[in-house]
This record gives sequence, C-alpha cells and structure tokens, in this order.
Amino acid sequence: MLKKYFYVSILLGAFALSGCTDDEADNKEVKDEPLNTEQSIEINNEANTTKIVEAAPIPLNLTQEEKAEYYQKYVEILEKVNEENNEAFELEMEPITAFLDENWIEVADFEKLAKERANMSITVLENSEGYSPGAVPKTVMLQIGSKVANIIFEGSFDTQLNSNTPEGIQLFSAFNGISSEAENADGNWTQFGNVALLKDGGVTYVIEVSGKYSQSGIISTHTMALKFNCNKYGAIS
Repeated sequence: MLKKYFYVSILLGAFALSGCTDDEADNKEVKDEPLNTEQSIEINNEANTTKIVEAAPIPLNLTQEEKAEYYQKYVEILEKVNEENNEAFELEMEPITAFLDENWIEVADFEKLAKERANMSITVLENSEGYSPGAVPKTVMLQIGSKVANIIFEGSFDTQLNSNTPEGIQLFSAFNGISSEAENADGNWTQFGNVALLKDGGVTYVIEVSGKYSQSGIISTHTMALKFNCNKYGAIS
C-alpha cells in the first residue's frame, strides 16, 4: 500500500515539474521577442485581423550647415529619380527657405518618398449626381504610396435650351471659370491656368487645368483633363 502511494507521489511531482518548465519557456519566449518600434499595429476586432500601419518618418533637428548638406543630398536623389522615370512627370525641390521643420528627414526616408511620388497615380472621380451649372465639383485623387491626397475643383458654366435639337435639350452655352484647392492639409496645390474645349455638339466640356502639387518639400507639375457633361435638363456631372 505504501509502495502505491510512493509511485503516485512521484508521478504528481513529475507533472508539477513539467508544468513549471512549460511556463518558464512561455515566459522566456515572450520576454525575448523583439519589439518593432518602426511600425504601429492596428487590430480590427470585428474581422479578427491585424493591420500593419507604416509610421511616418521622424523629423530631424539639424543645424543650418547640416540642412544645407541634407538639401544637396535631396537634390541628388531627385535628379536620380527623374532619370529613372524619364517618361513620367519631373520632380523638383522646394527652395530650402520654404522647407518646413517636418520636411527634414533621413536621406533614405526622403528617397522612399521621392520614388513614391514619381510613381503616383492620378484618378479623376466621376460625379454620381448632377449639379447646378454655376458650381460643379470635381475631385481628383492622387495616390502616393499608401496615402491618398485629393484636389477639389469647382467649375462654373452656363446652359441654355437649344430648340434646334430633338425635344429641345439643354446644352452648354458658356464656360465661366474653374477653381481648385488641395483637400489634405499636408499638401499644397497651386493652379496655373486652364484651357476649355467644347465637344459633342455642346454636351461636353473638357477643361485642361495645369498646376503644381507640393508635398514633403517635393514639387510636381501636372495638367489634368476634367470632363463635365450636361444632361438634357441642364444638370452637370
């Protein structure tokens, strides 16, 4: 009988030691796991998924001499990126006097931004409804890396009933002008001018708007073709 209790005690002791060993291994694994300080983690509880969100570059605290050195390195990077993307639009630097404190970042981070900028995509979004001719919005989306920036345009037109058309439909009669501004606070859009082309017998206006977009100390110049359509009732989309 005593021998039986002796074997049971040995077995219980073995289980206890095994449990302690596993706990220590788990704790060691958690403690030894490195932390990634360059990324933040966003958890979606509903979808039970984890999304890695890229952190913004950390601004540098530089002296005036260091700023001059960094600026020259930035210029060399843009020259290289422009050579590699000779079929795309050309990038240029903001003057060093126009650089904001947050624009001074590590050279590798600036090169990444420059390449994303050179490969940006431009999409003119279609309106889902018609608007009064005097104020017709149009949104242009700039996809720069993982970020999106919008430029909001507003065109002004006149329309009139054309009795020479079947059923007397409304057509464009005049283009009064177009304005625009960047929707995002970290980018700036400056409009230069525009060219208006009336097409399709007065049903369509194509407005070619030129301007420059500045972000993170990098300037790119664009000409964007915006199409405005007039329906038979005079609503513009």
